[in-house]
Amino acid sequence: MKTQNTSATARRQPLLGAPIHESQRTTLSTNVDANGKTKRLLQTSKLELNWCHGELLIRFGSSSVALEKAGQLGS
Repeated sequence: MKTQNTSATARRQPLLGAPIHESQRTTLSTNVDANGKTKRLLQTSKLELNWCHGELLIRFGSSSVALEKAGQLGS
């Protein structure tokens, strides 16, 4: 039986050339709206820079997820 990996990390090909910079950042922010409800957001980003044959290759990716307390799900 053949299986297919749909993970984004499995499809991510390495950049060509020599890596000159790689950074990852994760932030967690908490905001309160006008009704007093708290909203939490987890954000991650990644930056890669490679030098290849006189050209700068840039790759950037990011994602964000809204965090909810277990008691607040579905409300």
